Amino acid sequence: MRQSVVIRMPSILGGALIQPPLGERFYFPLHQHENCSEMLLIVEGQGEFLVDGKTYTAKEGSLLIYNRGIWHEERSIGDRFKAVYVGYTELQIKGLPPDYLSGTEQPACLELGEHYLPIKQLLYEIVAEWHSPLPESEIVANGLLGALMGRVARLLHYSEEVQVKRRSGKEIVHQARRYIEENYPSDVSLAILAKLTHTNAYHLIHLFKQETGVSPIHYLIRYRMEVAKQILATTVLPMVDIAEKVGYKSETYFQNLFKKTTGISPGKYRLSCRE
Repeated sequence: MRQSVVIRMPSILGGALIQPPLGERFYFPLHQHENCSEMLLIVEGQGEFLVDGKTYTAKEGSLLIYNRGIWHEERSIGDRFKAVYVGYTELQIKGLPPDYLSGTEQPACLELGEHYLPIKQLLYEIVAEWHSPLPESEIVANGLLGALMGRVARLLHYSEEVQVKRRSGKEIVHQARRYIEENYPSDVSLAILAKLTHTNAYHLIHLFKQETGVSPIHYLIRYRMEVAKQILATTVLPMVDIAEKVGYKSETYFQNLFKKTTGISPGKYRLSCRE
């Protein structure tokens, strides 16, 4: 079983999108919540937030964490501001007081970076389900809240190195393969894949060969050729356009690589599909 710092999952108490009318500011005076905690994600604009005596300047992609009983004050800066929040209770993290998601020594403002979009999506879905009249919407909202807590707990309580060590080779290779399969028209390099999977290039090659029998770049080439076969068999696009669609700027290079990989030229392959 994989390790977890979450002893008890939270229950949702409320949530909403926050978007003041144009020209008005978002502001809540100094206050605290004795029975719950909250998370607030900035989606547009920026603001100043006083949390437990410390001032944070937050912008799009910043996640504010208000643990239960912590005093906080919120105000937007400028005329445009949008945020989404969720309130919850019954959370228990190992070694922390009830409803505390983060420790008192940790900052109350977390910059999400690459994690911003999936966490934003989860928060939007939680709020939508919480306000939905559909059956089982509260169960769905709490399930999504659990997923959100898991993602944020990873960022707060585990280093990147620890996260990677806990992932199996299959997970790492799956992530790299999926990236290749979804981004093959673009420049895909070993450096990009290594950064994506939080591994070094040599380790990634080793894992990839173990799982697939080929290196990541060989897999990319093979996948591009498979896509090219589909296009050749089902369209009348010229070779120069097919080359571009599968990630090559040079038609000549594409044709030579196709023949080297498949043993037949693209033109002859197209003809064979029509026989």
